[in-house]
Amino acid sequence: MVPERSQDSELLEIIDHKLVALIHELADANWSVDEVVLAIGSILETKWLPPARALEAARSSGSENFVSDSNEG
Repeated sequence: MVPERSQDSELLEIIDHKLVALIHELADANWSVDEVVLAIGSILETKWLPPARALEAARSSGSENFVSDSNEG
């Protein structure tokens, strides 16, 4: 999934910069780059991506013309 808005390329750069800093920090603490990258991937796959994908699926399954009356529950 690649972000579509022009601001999202800036977001990708920021996240990349933060990940590089985190990887270097943990490498300085004697963790291998491979261990850090695999741990980041594991956390994303188990904790962050499933809810994000579920939310994206729920949003795309709804009507584009839906107007809330705040009484859906």
